Amino acid sequence: MKRNIVCGALLALTLCGTAIAEQAAGMVLYFQSEGEVYLLLAEHADSKRGWAGFGGGARPGETAAETAAHKAEEESRGYFKRADLLQQIKDQAPVMDGDFASYFAEVDFVPTPRVMNHPVAEDNEDKDAYLERSTFAWIPYSSIEAFLQQDIDRTKKYIVAPAFLPTGSETQWLWPIWLGNMRKAVMTQALPWEKH
Repeated sequence: MKRNIVCGALLALTLCGTAIAEQAAGMVLYFQSEGEVYLLLAEHADSKRGWAGFGGGARPGETAAETAAHKAEEESRGYFKRADLLQQIKDQAPVMDGDFASYFAEVDFVPTPRVMNHPVAEDNEDKDAYLERSTFAWIPYSSIEAFLQQDIDRTKKYIVAPAFLPTGSETQWLWPIWLGNMRKAVMTQALPWEKH
């Protein structure tokens, strides 16, 4: 009996599109200009993880989309607002790579120093989360596209052309876990800028 109730509740939530995720999710922010797509990537502070989009674990009760939006807001130091991002992805099906849900949101261009230097309130209870990323860069999608044409070796370092990285970068490679998420989007034809 309990099993039937639980299964029925899960089915109803899933069919209504409001399943509670409590799983990791993330977001790739991008803008388009003159036929090129630029991805806003960031380094993890004090880490050799590499460059990646935004994402992480859920808060209790969040949907995957809510997690993606809150992580993108936090990891962009609050520059991009969760409500705006959530509005953009509200009808988007996530790209699933295992248990990780990826979303894509087109944003207006902003110089990366403006994101990197966006003030975080001293009394913000999530201040550490807002300072999780250190350096930001707009990386042309075309510069990583070749990596996505084959399976991603999650132990390999995929080098970013130095011309696209700011002075002071701690790493020169893409985080292979994130690159694997992007590969999944390519394989499922889910990249929004490639939909016609």
